Amino acid sequence: MAQGLDWQLVGTIVGALSALVGVPLTAIVFYLRTIREDQRTVQANMAGRVDRIEAECRRIEASVDKIEREYTPREEWLRETMLARSQLGRLTELLARLQAEMETSRALATQFARATNAIIRLADGLIQRLATRPSARREADAKTNQCGVSGM
Repeated sequence: MAQGLDWQLVGTIVGALSALVGVPLTAIVFYLRTIREDQRTVQANMAGRVDRIEAECRRIEASVDKIEREYTPREEWLRETMLARSQLGRLTELLARLQAEMETSRALATQFARATNAIIRLADGLIQRLATRPSARREADAKTNQCGVSGM
């Protein structure tokens, strides 16, 4: 009869803990999946932007090739050069900002992975504690039965 109560107790504890551990793990899994999908979307957008930037660079090169330097006044040439440099500077800043955003999302995913591992380790420790507890009770019951003392 004592073993039946132990299994009932273990079943009750496992049932209660499964709700406590299962719900956060499910939320974490869905959140990580969303992050992965967002990263794929961002990466696809970045690839499209890079393609457009490359196309614009090719177009600018073709335009510059058409302009004959001899017929362009020096001041106009300098102004166009400065404009091109400023556009390249803005492009460099944009790429640096996008790279920083991608690195930030990777760090966030790493933190969620660590949190998930910590929850799993806690659950394993709890399972081990629960596994050792009923055997200690059975030994105590066996000792009391050997001494002739009844549990009731």
